[in-house]
Amino acid sequence: MIFQTAPNIALQTNAPGLGFVMLLVSLLGSADFYLAIIPVILWCYDKTLGLRLLLLCSIIIAINAALKLLFHAPRPYWISTEVKAFASETSFGMPSAAAQVSLAFLGYIGAWFRKTPVWIICCALVILVGIARMYLGVHFLADILTGWIFAMVILLVFLRYENSAATWFLQKPVPVRILLALGASCGFILLSQVILFSYGTWQVPAEWSALAFAQTQELITPTSLKDTLLAAGVLFGAAAGAGISAEYIPYCVDGTWSQKAARYFAGIIVLGVLWVALSAATKSPGLFGYGMTYFRAALAGVWVTAGAPLLFLKFGLMTSEGKTQSLH
Repeated sequence: MIFQTAPNIALQTNAPGLGFVMLLVSLLGSADFYLAIIPVILWCYDKTLGLRLLLLCSIIIAINAALKLLFHAPRPYWISTEVKAFASETSFGMPSAAAQVSLAFLGYIGAWFRKTPVWIICCALVILVGIARMYLGVHFLADILTGWIFAMVILLVFLRYENSAATWFLQKPVPVRILLALGASCGFILLSQVILFSYGTWQVPAEWSALAFAQTQELITPTSLKDTLLAAGVLFGAAAGAGISAEYIPYCVDGTWSQKAARYFAGIIVLGVLWVALSAATKSPGLFGYGMTYFRAALAGVWVTAGAPLLFLKFGLMTSEGKTQSLH
């Protein structure tokens, strides 16, 4: 049987007391973690690297959300009282988003720097994330392995076509770039919706919900489209913002350490305010909540790739350079 809890139970039994440590390690597979880290790269180190990591992670998460709906598989603590839930997750379990995102992100970092020590560190972190997710009781070994497989395939395709895709994209007029970003974003939403329609009369088993709630006191909502809308929104905002920035907001990431620190803290504070201010609206029921989830994510993507650089230029925290292709 694919849903074997033995690895989860073995980890929790043989290494007790590591719940908090594993939660910290698990952050390396969190979308929120990368939303905080990527701006440092984009605004302060290398805008091409930062932008491509943002687009890659958005694509990975959008694909993962669709795959979760396709497999509609439980999490360990949803089906076994022997597995302790050190974390709570409301979506389906296969494939692991944390495993998928961490491998894609760290794999791209390894491919970018092409240095053996970097590869070793990245591989070790990817494995640790997988172990942490199993220890926390939120993923089976099969979820982790499936996440790694899909991440590897997507990463290889991304690495193969990123340059040609960027060149093709930047050859288009700005309005067309925005429409292309919107089309790609809506494509992921449509895919997830089609998968949901394919369920027919299938429903989430009541025992999954009952066991999950018994351990975490949180209701699971695995058929929600909010993860898809979140990733698709960031993808649209980031790609559209990048298309606009390449044409109208050329900037250079060089500067003093104090300038870079000011960029990051100013940019991340605004991002945090926007994120929190719209948080309540995303929890509204029905289409309004879904729409606000997408809008908030798109706004975050536009802010990171276009809004923040424009602000930095206006306040002298960045210098402008000749019109550049920021995707290159």
